[in-house]
Amino acid sequence: MSDTIALQTRRPSARRVRGALGTGALLTPGGILLILFAVLPLGALLVVGFTTDAGAFTLDNFAEMLGTPTYLMLLGRTLLIAFAVTVIAIALGWPAAWALARYTRPTTKPLILGFVIIPYITSQLLLIYGFVTLIQAGGPIMSLLSAIGLTSPQSSIMYTPLAAILVMVQESLPTAILVMYSASEQIDRSVLEASRTLGAGKGFVFTRVIWPLSSAMIGVNFAITFVQTVGAFAEPAILGGPSGQMLGNVISSQLSTGVHQQFSVAISLVLLVASLAIVGIVTGLLGWSRRAISGVAR
Repeated sequence: MSDTIALQTRRPSARRVRGALGTGALLTPGGILLILFAVLPLGALLVVGFTTDAGAFTLDNFAEMLGTPTYLMLLGRTLLIAFAVTVIAIALGWPAAWALARYTRPTTKPLILGFVIIPYITSQLLLIYGFVTLIQAGGPIMSLLSAIGLTSPQSSIMYTPLAAILVMVQESLPTAILVMYSASEQIDRSVLEASRTLGAGKGFVFTRVIWPLSSAMIGVNFAITFVQTVGAFAEPAILGGPSGQMLGNVISSQLSTGVHQQFSVAISLVLLVASLAIVGIVTGLLGWSRRAISGVAR
């Protein structure tokens, strides 16, 4: 009897050990790749950013960056443009994702999602120059605006910050639509129907049902789009003009010339920290709003 009890007590432990080994085996390849392509490069950046050409420790690179008004202005502009692009992309993509999840036939959804994914399998430069043909003088968009009397025939928004923002919004829309489509699909239709049956208006349903259930994915969407946009350099270089350059252009030009690489790495680290701070603040506010609306926060 005692042997049977001992055997039964050992079996769960053995299962836990096998489960832990299986989980470890599944996590090991991804963990190795994460260390090789994320942790080690970031560690190398930290080492380079805090050293001189001779290899001595220094804070001069960060002091020069933070003490130069031009770089601080570019940092502020970069964060502001990335924030604006992210908010606009989510605001435009969420209604489209909701309509796709709620009002589109199941047989049509794969086709529409295929069109949404097309930008991911298209060259970035091809997308940018395709956008150039739309907004250049005499292009379809400018010709349409000219026809309705909003602009002159030869005007264009080329080489302005607005052009760079628009093309980055275009590039970010597929991500916004796909992420918010997943969030919309996860909301149970019965919850919405119950809210309407109880007499809740559209505004109440959105703020008390849809928003709390979607805010987590909005945070994910914000993080993905913001981090992707804050490091942009091709779009501002081609479309932004002198007043639309971002910090990524400075980093790219300095790294390509091979001069003072430690300083360019220091700029990258400052941009990384500022980006993570903004993402943390936004996701924290979204989490607070979700808890407050749900009645958890007091």
